Amino acid sequence: PFLVEAHTYRIEAHTNADDASRYRDEAEVERWLAADPLSRLEKHLRDTGGLTDSDIEAAQAEAEGLAADLRARMSSEPRLDPLALFDHVYATPTPQLAEQQDLLAGELKAQEGS
Repeated sequence: PFLVEAHTYRIEAHTNADDASRYRDEAEVERWLAADPLSRLEKHLRDTGGLTDSDIEAAQAEAEGLAADLRARMSSEPRLDPLALFDHVYATPTPQLAEQQDLLAGELKAQEGS
């Protein structure tokens, strides 16, 4: 057996209503970006000959194909109202939740006009 101790870091904000700059500075984010495990693994595999440009291109092409298939299947499903996700979160919505709902409603309205 092995123990893997994984230290993770959330690069993006919690939600679209979250201002991460209130509780962390850009230098902290940059330090974690520099230590990104995927980039580090890619570099290691390239340096040791375990990964080539053609391997990456093949993986990206496969991922794009899977994503395109998923989008096509999702587009064929009945359209649900994205705002419904706020319906049963709290008996009385919090101000933050109401703000997020308003933001999403605005984004959806903007998409209708484009």
